[in-house]
Amino acid sequence: MNANANNRSSRGNRPNQRRNQPAQRRRGGGNQPDVWRSGGPLPEVEPIVVSDDVGALIRSLGEPPLAGATAAASAFETVAERAAYLAAALARVGGVHAEPGED
Repeated sequence: MNANANNRSSRGNRPNQRRNQPAQRRRGGGNQPDVWRSGGPLPEVEPIVVSDDVGALIRSLGEPPLAGATAAASAFETVAERAAYLAAALARVGGVHAEPGED
């Protein structure tokens, strides 16, 4: 057996350099931010307005480059509509949903 064979890794016959290197030291030990400090006052919450056409962004991207593009586009639009519905429900529960005609 070759004397260098013991120092070779199983991947591509390279020397195992990680084993021979000293452990690296962690940098910046004393300069850590105080994660429990107060972040200050939050900005005023603006009412959330739900779009009338949530699928517009999806359609603006064009047909998806997939087999069955029409079905895929329809599925993407359905997912966007469902996400908008859930976001509107959360906004209403949170008291930040804009009422129709409120601008």
